[in-house]
Amino acid sequence: MQLTSWGIFIFCIYLVVVMGIGFYSGRKGGESKANYFLAGRGLPWYAIGFSLIAASISTEQFIGEVGWAYRHGLAVANWEWLCWPAQGLLLFFFLPLYLKNKIYTIPEFLRKRFNTLTGTTFSVILIVMYVVINLPLVLYSGGFVMNKIFGLNLFVGIWILALTAGAYTIYGGLSAAAWVDLFNGVLLLAGGLLVFVLGLKAVPGGFSAVIGTGERAQLMLPADHPDLPWTGMIAVAIVTSGFYYTTNQFITQKCLAAKSEWDGKMGIVLTAFLALPLALCVTWPGLIAYALNPALDHPDSAYPYLISTLIPVGLRGLMFAVLFGALMSTIDSLLSSTSSLVTLDIYKQVINKKASDRALVRFARIFGSLLLIFSALWSPMVGRFETIFAYVQECWALMMAPCMAVFILGIFWKRANSTAAVITFFSSLPMLILVFIREFYGILDGINIFNLSAFVFLFSLGFMILVSYVTKPSGEENTTTTIWHPSVLGFSAQQSSAHFPLYKRIAFWWTIVVMLFVIIYIKYW
Repeated sequence: MQLTSWGIFIFCIYLVVVMGIGFYSGRKGGESKANYFLAGRGLPWYAIGFSLIAASISTEQFIGEVGWAYRHGLAVANWEWLCWPAQGLLLFFFLPLYLKNKIYTIPEFLRKRFNTLTGTTFSVILIVMYVVINLPLVLYSGGFVMNKIFGLNLFVGIWILALTAGAYTIYGGLSAAAWVDLFNGVLLLAGGLLVFVLGLKAVPGGFSAVIGTGERAQLMLPADHPDLPWTGMIAVAIVTSGFYYTTNQFITQKCLAAKSEWDGKMGIVLTAFLALPLALCVTWPGLIAYALNPALDHPDSAYPYLISTLIPVGLRGLMFAVLFGALMSTIDSLLSSTSSLVTLDIYKQVINKKASDRALVRFARIFGSLLLIFSALWSPMVGRFETIFAYVQECWALMMAPCMAVFILGIFWKRANSTAAVITFFSSLPMLILVFIREFYGILDGINIFNLSAFVFLFSLGFMILVSYVTKPSGEENTTTTIWHPSVLGFSAQQSSAHFPLYKRIAFWWTIVVMLFVIIYIKYW
């Protein structure tokens, strides 16, 4: 399928607007460490909310998640509609501690809670995850989309995307990424909902025919389901989503850049609200494609099939911009967070402790450029997995379980020590290797990957408790400002929630969010 002249014109306009937003908003990025890595701590709540949505959605969802929904049905919506427990953890437990400690990166919090070694260890884990899993995935899936829908060579597409998406982020840092993400987030939801509405109209029988019957119409499937058992979905909500929203630099960096505590928290609430229409954009198209054609050659072809079937020729340039924007928003967030980790937690802490702000920004820009090149070279590995979505979910499910255990015990249990934290962190790297062994050699293939994730998480909790008891505290643990206490839930005196009218209170809006999701799960359990 080829873009018309009008479609190419629309896409070019989109690129001009995005690059203009990115370079304009990032013009002060090189002035200081705070400006480049945390947008001067000036992001408002709406920019945070839309940026989190845009950063978390890429062609991985438009291709991979839609493909899984094509194969399995409504249960795949759990990846959007069952995120609210993890978002609640961030809102009420983790973010208050992060803001209280005025950190730039999540490993910095671990250095304050435990010691330097603990923070550096986690930083290395995140860097490996972003470089080996996330960035290659986004680049490969983006090239896949451009190849399937528009006929561009897969590897040419990967390199075009890497070079284009990296330009404004390397120049302007988090500020450039966040404001571009705000624009892309609005565009993403609009384009996704367009496909949803056109799809409902195209399917004979409408809404009920799209949902289907039997297991395809359920959010929670039997415990013996081979791919998506309800036990595994609970594990996804607590372990994978828990890590993703509470301890993942890629996501939390936007909240750390909030201009106030209220803006940071309300940004999370907005993100939870946006998950409602988001599932209609990245899960339901899979159901629509199945209702239209249950015999596609490959599940990952479902979204390209919908674009070619449903979208009028004149609007295909817009949809190309939507997909490209989803990709750029994920790349810029990954690039910004990875550069922050390497610069502030490795370069600044280990290599050059006296580096000036200008030197830190210069190093981050150089590293960001090299990172994009490596990720583009590694990205073909993603094609070895059965589906694009399976690649990232399997890697995350096992690798993140030990990490989540460390953070849960770290903020709730004073006795947890640095020795136990470091050893538990190190166990996450063999978990990543296990994923590849399992995929290519069939070891533990009979155990559902998400149930296995729950087992690894529980084992890691027990292991860390045991090690903490049998080893002496190092004396470096700081529990004064890093252990959760109900007192951290309140706002500062200047931002007391008592000064807010009802419509601005965090608890009021969060209650509505939870009630909406409870109604959905009662309906489609």
